[in-house]
Amino acid sequence: MSFNGAIARPPRCVLVNVTTGESIECLFNPTQLTEKLQVNWNRLAVPGLSHQVLQFQNTANRQLTGVEFYLDRFFAAEQPGDPGGIDILDFRAFLRALTVPPQGTETVAATAPPRVLFIWPKVVTVECVIASVEFQFRQIGVDGTVLIYTANVTFEEILDARVTSEELR
Repeated sequence: MSFNGAIARPPRCVLVNVTTGESIECLFNPTQLTEKLQVNWNRLAVPGLSHQVLQFQNTANRQLTGVEFYLDRFFAAEQPGDPGGIDILDFRAFLRALTVPPQGTETVAATAPPRVLFIWPKVVTVECVIASVEFQFRQIGVDGTVLIYTANVTFEEILDARVTSEELR
């Protein structure tokens, strides 16, 4: 697809640190996305009743589980921007910074990792936190340079207000 000779690239996934406003665009969109939602029920045992009575407790936070980001130094070097290409380890540092509290936090509420705005245009936008992250280094150069790695991340939604079924429709 082109417009006046320019090649239009597909929308990419973007992660935004809600606290600082810093953002990073993913070079590759994840190839798949798993959205997990769990409904929690209390199981009441009534003596003499043939079954358990289910009593609604709550709905667990929505999770985007196992989101895999693929980072390739060769692909990044071909991208427009810095003459030396994009340093793929910057993405790792960005993710790691989202797993610890920011400097200078004092109160209990503030002493938590920053929230993340996960934006994948036309797919999902969710304010969340990183529940887990795993890095797998797949190719390392003879000089010790990381050439290819994946970051497997689980995001968990943060809600500050009650949600009703009507709002979701």
